[in-house]
Amino acid sequence: MNRELISKAVGNIDDRFIAEAYRPVPEDASRSPERIVQMKPKRLFTLALAAAVILSLGIAAYAVWSIHTARQQELRSDLKIDENNAESYVEYQVPDTASEGVVLLSAVNDGEEERIYVNVSPVSEEELAGFPGLLHFFCTIDGTEYGGFAAPALPADLSLAGEVGIHTAVLEYAYDRDSSTLTLQCYLMTDMLEKAVEELGTESVPLSIFVAKGEEEPRCFGTIPFSPTEKQLRSFDFNHARYVDPELGKEIEILGLELTPFTAVWKVTYPEAAVFHTPEADWDAYRDYAFLEDEVCVQSQILFSNGTSFSTGGALTCPYEDGAVHLHCGWGSAINIDEVQQIVLGDLVLWEKTE
Repeated sequence: MNRELISKAVGNIDDRFIAEAYRPVPEDASRSPERIVQMKPKRLFTLALAAAVILSLGIAAYAVWSIHTARQQELRSDLKIDENNAESYVEYQVPDTASEGVVLLSAVNDGEEERIYVNVSPVSEEELAGFPGLLHFFCTIDGTEYGGFAAPALPADLSLAGEVGIHTAVLEYAYDRDSSTLTLQCYLMTDMLEKAVEELGTESVPLSIFVAKGEEEPRCFGTIPFSPTEKQLRSFDFNHARYVDPELGKEIEILGLELTPFTAVWKVTYPEAAVFHTPEADWDAYRDYAFLEDEVCVQSQILFSNGTSFSTGGALTCPYEDGAVHLHCGWGSAINIDEVQQIVLGDLVLWEKTE
């Protein structure tokens, strides 16, 4: 992919050998105990050879295979996939060996974006010293002008401050020195991905992963085929529930909620909502309703069957679409949307499960 489009897009050892080395020798069964512990020379040589090969490959093929599977396990645990039944999460088969390039680990459709996790190599620790700051990562869909950004994959609940803190966390959680492998989380808008599939006329798209340092020519780690994954969505209708803030004396109508394991879209409306969500809006006139929007997102509680509760947190974006303000919220680890029992805002019950 040329610079113009980029700028637009912003050896394993078979287990049989080791098993063979330790397999009992039938004809030795009748020997004395001190003889039974001895191995035949051929099998002793096989074991020694196996150990030598494992050691020699430990920092190469065997280590790379280990980092792929290890990262998959870490991601699955950190994202709370199994415990919260996140069916939209897809895990891919990783190669037994790899020396460099891109390895697709897993992906999840959060309703708005595809979060795509990959291992890339080689990345030297010296090169990684430029992140954050001078070094940045991104992905593109070859043959189109679509793309997204990427960043080292860090634990969802990690709190960081400053460039030094971020860099230290990257080295600890996303980088493997032995194999010079970095784990990245790539973001692609689902609507862009759908357009790319339509334009290319294929079920999968060629996804290329890049690193760029300052004004230098971006370096491509490689290209992998990627197919859009299915989103897991649950919709709640609040029957035009009305919430009044007693201090502000203002009312907001809460229409409903679209919930995935990783995102939420609250749908609300109020007088002149369409006007307030334009670039020319008068902030002073809109201020009270902005506070009400925050109350809906932050103070509403989603209650689960196990007795726990969850807040979606503040909205990341709030476009006005289809007659309502859409408050888009997101978080790192999955929640179990199948176990929602009740949704409340203060004393107002927005939704409750009925048998």
